[in-house]
This record gives sequence, structure tokens and C-alpha cells, in this order.
Amino acid sequence: MNFLLYVLFLLLEKIVPLFPLRFIQSIARLKGLFFYYFIPVRKNVARKNLKLAFPEKSEKEINSIIKGAYINVMTVIFEFFCLPSLQGNELLRLLNPNDLKLLTEKLGKGKGLVIISAHFGNWELTAYGCAQLIREPFNVIVKEQSNKLMDKRINRIRELGGNKMIDMSRAARDVLYLLRHNKIIAMLGDQSAPKESSVKIKFFTYDVPTFEGAARFALKTGAPVVFGISVRKNNGTYKVILKDIDVTKYTEYSEENIKKITQEHANVLADLIRQHPDHWLWFHKKFKHVLKY
Repeated sequence: MNFLLYVLFLLLEKIVPLFPLRFIQSIARLKGLFFYYFIPVRKNVARKNLKLAFPEKSEKEINSIIKGAYINVMTVIFEFFCLPSLQGNELLRLLNPNDLKLLTEKLGKGKGLVIISAHFGNWELTAYGCAQLIREPFNVIVKEQSNKLMDKRINRIRELGGNKMIDMSRAARDVLYLLRHNKIIAMLGDQSAPKESSVKIKFFTYDVPTFEGAARFALKTGAPVVFGISVRKNNGTYKVILKDIDVTKYTEYSEENIKKITQEHANVLADLIRQHPDHWLWFHKKFKHVLKY
């Protein structure tokens, strides 16, 4: 099965970029609807997550969000194959990055920069495009895929724009070195973390184990932290949103401050999810330590 998926990936990698981006986005929308109606992978997981996060929403509203979430995932996948063909002016048009000066200003302090993001909007395009537009590569912490062949191929595309991937298993050592040399670290911090070794913070209605790497790195090195995501607009372009997480008020390296910083960026994500609920990856078992799926 892994080999067949790899072959499919190679075919899509060759075929998808042959078509205009707007056409690809339309196909992705149709694929999302197809999965919603006929191949409802993890649809029940998404429904349980949404009922927990938004108990006030009706079944109709929840179904609409799930449908949008399927479309969003398919759009991320199909647009991913277009990344190598996106350059300069096309990236500017697609991402509308009005706030990118915040990244260069933070990097100008000489202590590196930690960008914390989420599986929201098109996280792949955001990391790929923003790094090119500020002409400074992102060192992205990633988890190795179970399919080794696809893992290498995916990371090859991710790195075509200059970004570097850091395997999660060796991230701590590499990240500290890179921050001390004034580099950018980027990571996704919204998935469920190990219960025993992670800080618990409130996310919507429950306290859940959450990855606290961004907070630990910032407190250890003095690096600034920025939360960044992209919101998809109706015309198929995006708006990049960057928010400063002020870590300068936390001068002591302590578990309490780690928790406070992690809570801050989780609150920013939750607020954005409330505004654009169909943009988030509801299919992940985020609440698995408090909810039976």
C-alpha cells in the first residue's frame, strides 16, 4: 500500500503543476466534497471535536464546517504540488503578506526567531512562500512520515524554496544552535502532545497536553516568538496573519512561564479557529486524553 501511495504521489507531482492554479483549486474543492459525501475518513472524529469545541452550534452548522474542512485539506494537498512553480510576484499575489516586516524586525534583534503555526489554512504554502519573500529560510521541525518513500519526496518539495527540515527526534540540539546563530525556527504546535511529558493548557473547553517547544526555546535563548497562519479568501488567494507573542515579560526559565507562553499562542489559535472554523484540521484527535473517539 505504501508503494502504491508513493506512485500516486509521483503521478500527482508531475500532473498537477501542468494546470492553472485556479483550476487546481476547483478540482481540490470537488475532491473535498467527494470525500465528505462518499469517503468520510475521520468524519466522526471531526464531529466529536466540533461538538466539544462548539456545543452551541447546530448539526447543520457542524456539517458545514466539516465539509469546509475536507475542502481545505484537499486544497492544501493539491496546492502543495504547485509549490515548485510559485515564485516572486506569484507568491506575493497569492499570499498578500502585508505583515512580513514583523519577521524581519524580530530577526533584526539578533536572537533568532521562533514561528509557531498550526494546521490551519495552507500551512505548507505559508512556510514555503513567506521564507522566499523575506529571503530567509525557515528551519521547520517536522515529524517523519510512516511512509519513508513519501517522507523523502515531501521534504524534497518543501526544501526547494530554500527551507530546511529538522526531524523532531533531533530538534532540541539543532534548534538551540540555529537560534544562537540568528536563524528562523518554524513549527506546528496544535496537535495532541504526549500526556506525560507536555504542559496542559486550556484549548476551548478542556485542558489538553500541548507541545511547549516554542516556549522552551524562547526562554532558553531569548528568541522572540511570532504566531503565523494564512486565511484563504474567496478568490483563492490568502491573507497571512502574524501576531507577536510577547515573551519579553517572562524573564525566568520556569515551568510556570512555559505554560503561560504556550497558553498565549493556543489562545490566538483558538480565536482564529472561531473566526474561520473550516480552516482547521478537525480530523486530528486533539482531545484524545479527555474524549473517547
